Amino acid sequence: MGIPTKQAALKTAKQLLAGKATARAATTAPAWSLRALRALGGENAIDVLTRQHRQIKRGFLRAALPGPWRRRNFDRLMRLLAVHEAAEEAHVHPVARRALQHGPEVAARRLAEEKQAKELLIALWRTGPNGTGYLRRLNEVRRAVSQHAAREEREEFQALRKAVSVPRLRLLGAEVKLAQAYAPTRPHRWVNNEATNKLAAPILGPVDRALDALHRGITS
Repeated sequence: MGIPTKQAALKTAKQLLAGKATARAATTAPAWSLRALRALGGENAIDVLTRQHRQIKRGFLRAALPGPWRRRNFDRLMRLLAVHEAAEEAHVHPVARRALQHGPEVAARRLAEEKQAKELLIALWRTGPNGTGYLRRLNEVRRAVSQHAAREEREEFQALRKAVSVPRLRLLGAEVKLAQAYAPTRPHRWVNNEATNKLAAPILGPVDRALDALHRGITS
């Protein structure tokens, strides 16, 4: 094949500039990320996390209900909270720190809120759904998580939609889903930033999931 003509080169450049979102994403993402994006549906990370905020809100209501399903509802809520925060701390806040105008300050506030909420969550976990003071502790965690989620959506998510391209947010959505598939399913006090979450996933993630399976086998 001969050397491309100047006209052909210009045509190719125009096609690249006006290409589809996946073509634009390819300029900033390795091939494995694009494959993951396609496999995981290419959903915007902000949409994924905002939907989970609504699921968490409903999860608190279900976990407060009396009856034989309280334990299962409690376990589901704890798992959703753990994997949700793990993905945010490992992937979303670091992107906000780099991409937003006041990114370091925004990310630091979110991490501080999550650390405080995690302390309450650990106390709730130790109390359990049948322990003394369960509803009081559950409500404490609910208030902290709800306030944090509202600030997150208002101060961080809205800014990310404006500052980060749609293809990059879709890739971030794939990263979030992958992180949640392997993250620990229980609160751990020292797992509260990007580095510790990425370290904990291959270590505590399998341990927590094995304990979850053992617990389900005992209670079933």
